Amino acid sequence: MSDPFTVESRDDPHQGQPLATAGAPPEAADAVVILLHGRSSTAKNILRLADEFYHHGVMYLAPQAARRMWYPRSGYAPFEDNEPWFSSALDRISKALNVAAAAGVPPERTLLLGFSQGGCLASEFVARNPRRYGGLVVLSGSLLGPEVREEYAGSIDGTPVFLGCSSDDPYITAARLHETARVFERLDGEVTSRLYKGLGHAINDDEIQTIDTFVDQLV
Repeated sequence: MSDPFTVESRDDPHQGQPLATAGAPPEAADAVVILLHGRSSTAKNILRLADEFYHHGVMYLAPQAARRMWYPRSGYAPFEDNEPWFSSALDRISKALNVAAAAGVPPERTLLLGFSQGGCLASEFVARNPRRYGGLVVLSGSLLGPEVREEYAGSIDGTPVFLGCSSDDPYITAARLHETARVFERLDGEVTSRLYKGLGHAINDDEIQTIDTFVDQLV
């Protein structure tokens, strides 16, 4: 197994990092949830969260980021400041979707879920690769860059989208959350966004219940 603290390639930092798995084996999977951890965390750590919304027939996949971070600088920095980490991270999501496809599970039955940096990464991936997905859940995250871009185009064709964040989150502003929601609405997503008071940079029971509903709809 690769060391999650080791950068194996200057051009592709996340190449060769492990993919943690749980739930249904590929031959029995009817749906897939891809979980993207936050900065300073691990794939195994966020995979434990899946215990809160476990469903039979669901395969849970959690890619590991090199050095426990998907990109090194602020999410509000210019994209080029986070390269090649950012592009390498997007490629890890593509590879996880390929694992789902190899198990016979299409994107329409695959939910992308991320917390913090992982939530930002999931947002950008879906906005840049518009199509119908099983769902997008962004916890304490948003679209990236100094400002939300207008270049996103296409349709996610009614994909359920949930954005959850605290009104006092130290990393994600309420304004950025609302801007992100508007982008996904413009991309034809079925968007729900919630700001919670006093949550900080964390996950609460209401968000877990929402995720459970999303996963239940997949199976």
